[in-house]
Amino acid sequence: MSPETMKQIEDAYRRMAEEGKYRPAAPSDGFGNLMVPEDELDLDAEASQYPERWWPEEDRGEYNVGVPGMGDRPALIFTIEAARLICGTDRGHAARLLRMAADELDGK
Repeated sequence: MSPETMKQIEDAYRRMAEEGKYRPAAPSDGFGNLMVPEDELDLDAEASQYPERWWPEEDRGEYNVGVPGMGDRPALIFTIEAARLICGTDRGHAARLLRMAADELDGK
């Protein structure tokens, strides 16, 4: 992985943590709930470790996402298809599908 790629992944992780309030490299219960107080976490350490988890999946082109709950399947389908479109550079349709997924999760 190039230094530029590593920095891009680290920066994306920081944005997930700061803007999205989601920290997949932090200790959690597996359901998105942090197991330690946020002020005891080290965002820099998480961000520098995250590329080691992300890059092998990207390099193989295989991302393990798990299995959705029955009610969340439509949102997952929209999200996965949006991801495929992003890889094919169709950002317009991808953005629409991501909005549809968000609406589905919001119950709209």
